[in-house]
Amino acid sequence: MKKLNILLLAFMAYAGASAVLSCSEDDLDSTIFPDVNESLDRTLGTFPLDTFVKKHMLERYNMRYIYRMEDVGADMQKNLVPAAYDKSLQLAILTKYLWLDVYDKLAGEKEVFLKKYAPRIIHVIGSPAYNDDGSRTVGVAEGGVKITLMETNKLDINHIEGLNGLNNLFFHTMHHEFSHILDQNLQRPTTFDILSSALYDASWNDKHDSVQCSLGFVTPYGSSANREDWAETMSCYITYTQERWDQLLETARFDWEDVEMTAEKYDSLFWNYEVRNGRLVKTTRKTEVDMDSIGYLHQLSNEEYKVARKVIKRDADGYAMTDTLGKCILDREHWDNIDGRDVILQKLDIVRTWLRSNWQIDLDELRKEVQTRQYLTDENGDFKRDASGNYINRLTAPMADDPSKTLFEYLNEEIEGYKKLHEDAIKKK
Repeated sequence: MKKLNILLLAFMAYAGASAVLSCSEDDLDSTIFPDVNESLDRTLGTFPLDTFVKKHMLERYNMRYIYRMEDVGADMQKNLVPAAYDKSLQLAILTKYLWLDVYDKLAGEKEVFLKKYAPRIIHVIGSPAYNDDGSRTVGVAEGGVKITLMETNKLDINHIEGLNGLNNLFFHTMHHEFSHILDQNLQRPTTFDILSSALYDASWNDKHDSVQCSLGFVTPYGSSANREDWAETMSCYITYTQERWDQLLETARFDWEDVEMTAEKYDSLFWNYEVRNGRLVKTTRKTEVDMDSIGYLHQLSNEEYKVARKVIKRDADGYAMTDTLGKCILDREHWDNIDGRDVILQKLDIVRTWLRSNWQIDLDELRKEVQTRQYLTDENGDFKRDASGNYINRLTAPMADDPSKTLFEYLNEEIEGYKKLHEDAIKKK
């Protein structure tokens, strides 16, 4: 499972449960914000978005959606860019449809669940926060009260998967942080914490995903602490397609190692060489390459390199040894005796049972609801695929009952109504 290099994604700094009172202690009959009944000025250009979030977030869940970047609410040590209005508007619509509406539909208490447990503030910022170690922070949670979502200006409804897709930039973060909030209100079982208790390591950003996966973690960030392991297990399962989840489990079946290697040495693994005029020169690129055995080059925070590769038998030069069929020979004698796949599935089952027993939330139904809102399905509920075999983006596809518009255009119709009110107010001014 190849790791995305250059910038590591440093999701979600977490401020422990001791930082604030439990969200469940809030008065459900009133908002913590004094301006809930305040009328909005229809002549303002931001009236459509302000009206949408007032109706669907502030009045319904006691939640503020802050898109005008506030210095007091941002990291003053970072160079941050405010979120563009149009991107903030799109994110608000998607947050309601892909997150709030999902929990409203499936949570046991339905009408009051999110009012009790949802964060009180969602703060959106246009840019990422770049860190000294070369990583970038795309989301921050503060004690279950506030979630900051960054890189809003990169929002593109055409892309759900990938480095800059909706899931990676926003919805993985939302589910991750919400799992922390639920965990604060009713702590996760200790049986989860002990599964990998000896393996947690704060230096997660120099770890390769395949290596950590083989140890029982769904992401390197999950290996940083038990609470992050919990949140990553839940959020990855919800947002990963079945293919991606199966790939993760397949990677976790094997033992992986991280070995030091220069970029030049790594490059030589892909080329054939011959001696010409007493010099070793590169000739042709090798056509058949087993990437899992050669490994995946990744750069560390100290700018040195390592290669993550399967633990197989190798010759004195480090090349893979193969059997009579040309397959790599697994070096099981030097495996660490950790079945990463089994550990991940054990963790997932604990999360699944905890959600069902305590919150009346079926994790598999939650996952299905999220993903069927993102991707087209057929009459049997199976995901449709395009000519390349990829899931089809439901947000941008024509609607079955009205092919003249896409789902996102349909979701945006309420905003269009508010825009009409704004335009009428301007005319009367």
